[in-house]
Amino acid sequence: MNLANNKGNKTGYKIKIFLAVSVFLFLFFLSIFIYYGFIFKPAKILSKKYYSERKQFNETALKIKEYKKYPIKTFKIFFKKTLKNLNISKSNIITQNISLIVKPPINSGKDLKVLHVNFLKFNILISKKTRFDVIEKNLESEFERFVIPSEAPISYYLYDVKNNCLCIYVYDKTKLFLKVLFIVKGLDNSGFESVKEYVNSPKIALDIDDIGYDTLYVNKLTSLHTPITFAIFPYAPYSKEIDLELHKAGYETILHIPMEPVNTLLFPGDGALYIHMNKKEIRRKILTDIGMLPFIDGANNHEGSMFTSDRKKICDAISVFKDKKMFFMDSFTDIDSYAYRCAIEKGLPSARRDVFLDDKPSVGYIENQIKIAAYLANKFKRVVVIGHPRPDTVKVLMREIPKLKKAGYMFVPLCEFLR
Repeated sequence: MNLANNKGNKTGYKIKIFLAVSVFLFLFFLSIFIYYGFIFKPAKILSKKYYSERKQFNETALKIKEYKKYPIKTFKIFFKKTLKNLNISKSNIITQNISLIVKPPINSGKDLKVLHVNFLKFNILISKKTRFDVIEKNLESEFERFVIPSEAPISYYLYDVKNNCLCIYVYDKTKLFLKVLFIVKGLDNSGFESVKEYVNSPKIALDIDDIGYDTLYVNKLTSLHTPITFAIFPYAPYSKEIDLELHKAGYETILHIPMEPVNTLLFPGDGALYIHMNKKEIRRKILTDIGMLPFIDGANNHEGSMFTSDRKKICDAISVFKDKKMFFMDSFTDIDSYAYRCAIEKGLPSARRDVFLDDKPSVGYIENQIKIAAYLANKFKRVVVIGHPRPDTVKVLMREIPKLKKAGYMFVPLCEFLR
């Protein structure tokens, strides 16, 4: 009896194993049938072109990986390769390591620290035949190939002064790490016959403010065939006409934007910024002012001793100029101005006025201010000067600019002096 039961149990056990294996095999072959019948698609024979493209993709991916790890280092390497592609001789390139200290406004207290700015500067001499648009396209295409896909926090600002110079500023987030200056060779343009001459020469960036109410003095100054920056009011009667003509002639133009002065009885001008404005109003006003002058590359303040000394308001304004890729020059109408510092902090190419030529209406005073500007240019190799289209100022400039050029001083567009 027990023997019969054991045989029955063994038989039942074997049947269960058989059924389990059968079910497993059925499901296995069913899944293969479904995969090959409805899901699987036969692989195509891959061409040599595919493998070539795949190799390029892997190389690009590797470079992108390098950008993510060392964005500044790899960008400098890429830029040197770009110069090689442009067939620029090494003898026409001089690099400099620039260190800059930006002190806080006098009355800011201890809430602001000294800023340290360090960057590498490429000084590159090119011939008249080298077109700026070719350089720009090379830079833009390489930027799109590597920087944009890698999502590296690198951005650049580019300012093209027709037939004179091309200024490029490259930032990692808000930190300037590379400045590139292409200078056109020839006495009819920048005045430099060698890149060494440019680096060693005392240079003056002359900005003429308050442009737009008269064409007479503009025509006189342009007859000197000297790089001069013209700061144009947004709503003056001849602003648009002058902006267009200066652009055609290859001069640098910027927006001369009125800002609220300490003396609130003074009217700064149409399109002015006031400290009672909120962030949206400031932005709207600036964009409207910019829209009046289509050929400008930057901006500086007219008056503005009150507005530029209000840290929040001027920083709101600087943010708009940054969005529009425009540089900013602090006219420095007040010792407590935050404009230049704010631009540096936000990573916007910027400069600050060193000398006012004619804040006192006297020929003797203007002549003395030019001597001061020449002294500073000799000492620091650069000076930013502001003057105005007034009879005495233009009279002195017409006489002194040729003398300064003959003595070895070089006049350059403002974009060359940005930090």
